[in-house]
Amino acid sequence: MRHLGSSGLVLVALLAACSAGEAPGVGDRDDGGTTSAGGKGQPAGGASSGTSGKGGANTGGSAATGTGGSSNGGTGGDAGSSSGTGGDQVPTINCQAPNAGSATLRLLTSHEFDATINAIFPQIAGKWSNTLPANSVSVYGFDNDASAVVGNQLASALLDTALSVATAATGPDLQNIVSCAATTKDHACAETFVDTFGKRLFRRPVSAAESKRYLDLFDQGLAASDFPTALKWVLAGMIQSPYAVYRSEIGVAQNGTRALTAYEMATELSYAFKGLPPDDALLAEAEAAGTGPLPDPVGKATQMLGTDAGKLVVQSFFSAYLGTTGLTSKVKANLTTGDANYVTASPLMAQETASFIDNVIMKGSGKLSDLLTDRRTYPSQALARFYGTSPTSNTPFPMPASDGAEVMRPDGQGVGILAQGSFLASHANTDASSPTQRGLFVYSRLLCRPKLSPPDTVPPLKTSPTAKTTRQRYEEAHAGAGVCHSCHMNFDPIGFGFEAFDEAGRYRTQENGEAINTVSALPSEEGDLIPFNDQEGLAALLLMQPEIGECFAAYLATYAFGSAEACIGTSKAADLYAGSASIMDAFTGLAAEPHFSTRNAK
Repeated sequence: MRHLGSSGLVLVALLAACSAGEAPGVGDRDDGGTTSAGGKGQPAGGASSGTSGKGGANTGGSAATGTGGSSNGGTGGDAGSSSGTGGDQVPTINCQAPNAGSATLRLLTSHEFDATINAIFPQIAGKWSNTLPANSVSVYGFDNDASAVVGNQLASALLDTALSVATAATGPDLQNIVSCAATTKDHACAETFVDTFGKRLFRRPVSAAESKRYLDLFDQGLAASDFPTALKWVLAGMIQSPYAVYRSEIGVAQNGTRALTAYEMATELSYAFKGLPPDDALLAEAEAAGTGPLPDPVGKATQMLGTDAGKLVVQSFFSAYLGTTGLTSKVKANLTTGDANYVTASPLMAQETASFIDNVIMKGSGKLSDLLTDRRTYPSQALARFYGTSPTSNTPFPMPASDGAEVMRPDGQGVGILAQGSFLASHANTDASSPTQRGLFVYSRLLCRPKLSPPDTVPPLKTSPTAKTTRQRYEEAHAGAGVCHSCHMNFDPIGFGFEAFDEAGRYRTQENGEAINTVSALPSEEGDLIPFNDQEGLAALLLMQPEIGECFAAYLATYAFGSAEACIGTSKAADLYAGSASIMDAFTGLAAEPHFSTRNAK
């Protein structure tokens, strides 16, 4: 039997992806194409092949140049460190009414791709390699930016990964994946495979034209090779299809807007609230809905967030929102031995915070007030010993009865999520705390106040012969007249409230023999200074700021929708601030937002 060469098979698979159906677009649809040069293309009258438009996919090509739509975000180092303090963008607040945003094609993140393949082909979990590059993190802290497109690097990695999946799926486990492969290795069996797994990969039924094109490829491959090989290249092409790698949120024109189809809503629901593709049952509900919307999206969202997969979605949101994803890669130069070893303590901090989120937010009442002021925490015994190694703490950190058991923070030693070691260590320098990083988090992610762009040249934070504490050094460097003061005056005073915690989140009362001073003030948008005494006072003061509900709701929406378009997730903002809605209520309530089921017609 004659076998195709590897280069010929790769070409055949790419041609299959290019010819397998009409490419998704907002306007008139062009025939064919995996994601073309520039990523998403545009409908008729828009950008031509080779540009970076959004909308439809152009004809031809596997993928090409595009960017992930991101820039350096989060809070980096302070003046004089290796990186700046992140981007200056924050989500829009002060919304009068919720909006429906733009139609889009959302590229699966590397994590979503991995979860998708493992959900569709559980038989080969761990038997294939995901070589997709890590996703860029946006200025909002999330790696699922809806503006991301397929570029050359991703296209190459996607081909390699698709071949790895296809090779594993058509190997010894093939008959466990599609039962007819054990007995009838023919065109009919391939048709069953294409229709069954095409629906799961594309998250809607495979059209007759698409099925024919894939089966024509199968027949061509079978004539030149054998059943598993022919099916492997069909699957490799399907995985690279724009229908597989992009989530369609385009909808159909309806009364001046674009209404998402039931299949699009099912896909949006499942990825937003479970991090997984829609299962067969949800796809069946979408089919039953016909041309109407998917029924009861909020109820479905609530059920999904209650699953193990849904809980991981909540944890992932908080990890990105809090800026703690790089916690274990941090270096704390002065904490390397014994009970004070940061390397061994940092993963325990991540577990402590995950338990706080689970118990306080997901299982408890879970209001913003709980997030910011609850005294409970859940350390391991080793972590409690780490917290207790601070040489200037008057009160030892409470020891849990067992690893992860609940303890109450002593009065004066912090409250809520902003007293967690994971947060404090993530927003600090290698050998000192950082009023700038901690204050900037509150300023941009709890109050949604935009930070001014730093100057091109940022001078290092000088060592002062008179300053003994970190606060004194920052005040000398940033409080005087000059380019630093105009920016740092907005958030350094907030960060001073955290100075009772060192670079690893350990409570302290002194630094270099000098008493710690946490008395400071929250600058209002009007320029007034609202005083507070310490981190606990700051947390209570933040709950009195009306913008906190709007800001948190906006970050939730940005995470769930992959977009920071103005006012697409504001319906629960007032209830969040008032305490009549929990964080989980606000999360599931996104499924009732206009943006969840419709898009504007622009």
